[in-house]
Amino acid sequence: MFNETKSPFLSLGVLGGSGAVITGLAQLAGYAVTPTDAAELGTLVSGLVTSVTGLVAIWGRIRASKRIQLG
Repeated sequence: MFNETKSPFLSLGVLGGSGAVITGLAQLAGYAVTPTDAAELGTLVSGLVTSVTGLVAIWGRIRASKRIQLG
């Protein structure tokens, strides 16, 4: 069990926990966060992470100075 690893950004537990922390901080700052808003925040964070990692991949390929060798 748990022999394989993955990025924390691909973990629903980490994303959900991050959403809980963000919504808690927003409530402390005086913003009203409804359960619907909290659920949408998870989708927003997931989409943001996906977009950023896609941009990193594109930027990495543009900056690359060597070919990718398979096998």
